[in-house]
Amino acid sequence: MNESLVLYFCPGACSRITLNALEEIGVEFETRAVDIFRGEQRAPAYLAVNPKGKVPALQVADQLLTENAAILYYLHSQFQQAGLLPDPASLPLNAGLADLVWCSSALHPLVRQIRMPIRYTVGDPEAVKGKGIEEIRPLLENIGQRIGGRWWYGDRWSILDVYLYWCYSTAASAGLELPPALAQHGERVRARPSFQRALNREKAEVEQGRVQLPPGARL
Repeated sequence: MNESLVLYFCPGACSRITLNALEEIGVEFETRAVDIFRGEQRAPAYLAVNPKGKVPALQVADQLLTENAAILYYLHSQFQQAGLLPDPASLPLNAGLADLVWCSSALHPLVRQIRMPIRYTVGDPEAVKGKGIEEIRPLLENIGQRIGGRWWYGDRWSILDVYLYWCYSTAASAGLELPPALAQHGERVRARPSFQRALNREKAEVEQGRVQLPPGARL
């Protein structure tokens, strides 16, 4: 693959997952920080790039890819040697794609509901947050039981582990207590060299003042 790659991302946001994927692949790519905490995703300059007004967005030559699940599956298909997902022959039919979509369509919205409940109601946000916690808890328990002391796909890391980590760690930052298995899983995810490289890119954007994290937030 010879096309140029440019990733639009924001430190701490779900775009971290795609950033981690690119670091895992080891391909050359550029980054453009979008400070979603100050509303830059809604600015005309960014809407001209991505009319959806979201991150991540991946520019592949003269085409734009959006939505984490779609970007990640595209990267997996283009760089299968990187092992973002297991060999399809080792999984049930379309399991890798199904798992990515599940993260983006089931877990991710609940995380938003817990982390930013005010966006879901004109009434009491605590009630919305409480409902989100109620719904996500059994899902996290099941994830913890499946992972145990391993990865989502058993003995091998995958980009699903990073997506799951982002979901449950973001929920935990809003006060949700995690099952012990997930806390241990998170330590393993963060220890991976590709995660550390992605994290260093995020920290650089914050340290250089291009992105300002909300009060109390940490990477």
